[in-house]
Amino acid sequence: MSIRGESDEIRWQVVKAMLDEFPTLREKVKRYIEKQQKTKR
Repeated sequence: MSIRGESDEIRWQVVKAMLDEFPTLREKVKRYIEKQQKTKR
């Protein structure tokens, strides 16, 4: 795996841990993603 791939994997693990630890943050991210998907259509 390249250094960039390793960095991306570490970054994803940090984000996932934050979303698991902070349910309110998870809900905000979910709403943001849903809003973004609606605006792309």
